[in-house]
Amino acid sequence: MIKRPNVTKEDILKKISTKLGLPKSFSEEILDNIFKIIIDGLKRDGKVKFTNFGTFKILNKSPRIGRNPTTKKEYQINSRRVISFVSAKYIKNKINN
Repeated sequence: MIKRPNVTKEDILKKISTKLGLPKSFSEEILDNIFKIIIDGLKRDGKVKFTNFGTFKILNKSPRIGRNPTTKKEYQINSRRVISFVSAKYIKNKINN
């Protein structure tokens, strides 16, 4: 199996630190605060929008019946909240051009 390269938190921290000339520990504090702001916004408003980037939303999933594909046994999947991200047109255009 080929492992796909992902952008990690470590990669982001290195870029912030290099581009802004900040210590890595301070860059990590900045990034952690950005994540906290997004989480707090989702908890409070159910939605966080970044212009020209995209929107994070909380969606409520209803309970449903699921099946184990191997055994075909049915089981109840409880209701839950999930986070959805919809990218802005600007990002879609940047990726596709």
